[in-house]
Amino acid sequence: MKFVGVREFRNHTGKVLSAVQKGERVVLTKRGKPFAAMARLREEEIERLVLEGRGWLKLSESAFDFWDNEEDEVWNTL
Repeated sequence: MKFVGVREFRNHTGKVLSAVQKGERVVLTKRGKPFAAMARLREEEIERLVLEGRGWLKLSESAFDFWDNEEDEVWNTL
């Protein structure tokens, strides 16, 4: 696993993406703290990830049910 700072990524984007394409995992850091990760994505994984994402969205939608009340309907007309 390789750690790459934002500046290095900006200056060497092609090199970093080439490493990811070859299978290396890269963690992006900002001011020394990790905040994102990149890994090669195979076509067969895309559908699974989309389905998982949709499932997460469906599960999280109930977290916003408290917004659906009569008192807040005034905002629908604005």
